[in-house]
Amino acid sequence: MIKNRYAAINKSRKSLSDLIRLYEVNYLKLMKLLPIQKINTEFNFLLPEGLNNAEIRISINKKSKHTSELTLYKSNLLRHMDDTKMEIYIYHDAKMAEVRRFNGKSQFWLRNKYPNKNMLSKDEKFQWNIFLSEFLTHAQLHGLSVVENLH
Repeated sequence: MIKNRYAAINKSRKSLSDLIRLYEVNYLKLMKLLPIQKINTEFNFLLPEGLNNAEIRISINKKSKHTSELTLYKSNLLRHMDDTKMEIYIYHDAKMAEVRRFNGKSQFWLRNKYPNKNMLSKDEKFQWNIFLSEFLTHAQLHGLSVVENLH
């Protein structure tokens, strides 16, 4: 019985290779949704959210051959919830995309001690990147493009 408990604990831990694999998946999803080399500064689209649409704005802060930095901003329609803001680094040479900041918080370590002063979960960095992966999948399936004035 003890062996099973330890097996479950070890199985639930996320390893560095799991995180790197997630970075690679996020890179592929991001490139499919948003070909960064073809966009100059900003890309906007809508996501259905209940009866209304939430605006998604992706701003490219820095674009280079090897590393790009972008900010993904989602406005929340509910007054009681803050807007979502993710800063994402894209490593073109390694073909990886990493969430570096989420709603103003940065996280460096793969695992955190818990409890901690910022009340981050044990695998906060992994959770941010899982969220990005699920968000990109949702945006790919349900996103509505915004057509700017074409006069």
